[in-house]
Amino acid sequence: MPHRWRVVLWLGAFGISACGIPGEARMAPPTPGAREATATPLPSTPTPRPGDGSLIVLRAGQREGPLWVGEIHPDRVIGLHFREYPVPDVEGRPITLRVGESVSDGCRVTLTLIRIEGDVAIFQKRTVARAICPICLAKGTQIATPAGLIPVEDLAVGGPIWTVDRSGRRALGAILRVSRTPVPQGHPMILLILDDGRALRASPGHPTADGRAIGDLRVGDRYDGAWVIAIRLVPYTDAATYDVLPSGETGLYWANGVLLGSSLHPTVNGRPRVLEGLSPHPLSP
Repeated sequence: MPHRWRVVLWLGAFGISACGIPGEARMAPPTPGAREATATPLPSTPTPRPGDGSLIVLRAGQREGPLWVGEIHPDRVIGLHFREYPVPDVEGRPITLRVGESVSDGCRVTLTLIRIEGDVAIFQKRTVARAICPICLAKGTQIATPAGLIPVEDLAVGGPIWTVDRSGRRALGAILRVSRTPVPQGHPMILLILDDGRALRASPGHPTADGRAIGDLRVGDRYDGAWVIAIRLVPYTDAATYDVLPSGETGLYWANGVLLGSSLHPTVNGRPRVLEGLSPHPLSP
C-alpha cells in the first residue's frame, strides 16, 4: 500500500460482488480434497525481494488461503473467494482475477496475481501475522443515507445508502450486505481525527477510500479533503463491530462523514481507488 496520499481510481468489479461474471455461477464447487491442496513453488520462479512476500504457484483445483483456483486462462484466473473476516465465508464466492489484481481473507492474508504461465498462476502472498482483526466500524458510527444519518448497527440489507460512482459523483446505492462481528473486551480500535472536526473509530485494518488501511494513516497526511491531526489506538468496550457493503461501482460509503471502503468487498485489498474532487460531506449540495 502506498504510504502517501495518491489520488487514483480503484478500478475493478465494484458492484454486486463478483457473482455477476458470466459463467462463474455455474462453476462446480471444489471437493474437500481439492480445497486443501497445497501450492508448490516453481523452481524457475525468481526469489522475491525482502518484504515483498512469498511467491507461490497454483494450478486448477488448488487452494491457497482465501483463493481456490477453478480455471486458468491466458488473461485471467477464475475461482472461489473464501473470506475469514469480518464474517467467515464457508461456501466461497465466485471471483475473477487478472494480473495485478488481489484477493484477501479480509485482514491478514493477501494474494496478488503476478503472472500466468500456461496452466499455472503465480501469486505474491503477503501475510500480516499481527494484524488486528476483524476490520470493522465501531457501534454508533453514522452512515450517510438518503434518509439521513443512520447508526451502522441499524442498517438493513436492501436499504438505501449513499455511495460514489466511478466518476467521483455521489450516487444512490442499495445495501447488499451488513455484518456484525463479536469482538473481545478491549479490542483495539483506531481513533482518527481530521482537522475539520470529523472523527471516526475503526479497526486498524479497515480500508480507506484509496486502498490503504486506517492504521496506515499518519498525522500530517492528507485524507478525504482534510489533514489528519490525530490517530491513535483506543480500547473498544462494545461487544461487536459492524460494516456495510453498498452496491455500485466503487463500494465506497461515508461513515461519520469520512469516505471509506468496505471490508465486505471481495477485493478490499486489491486496487487503490480514490476519486478526485469529492466533497467530504455527502449531504451537502
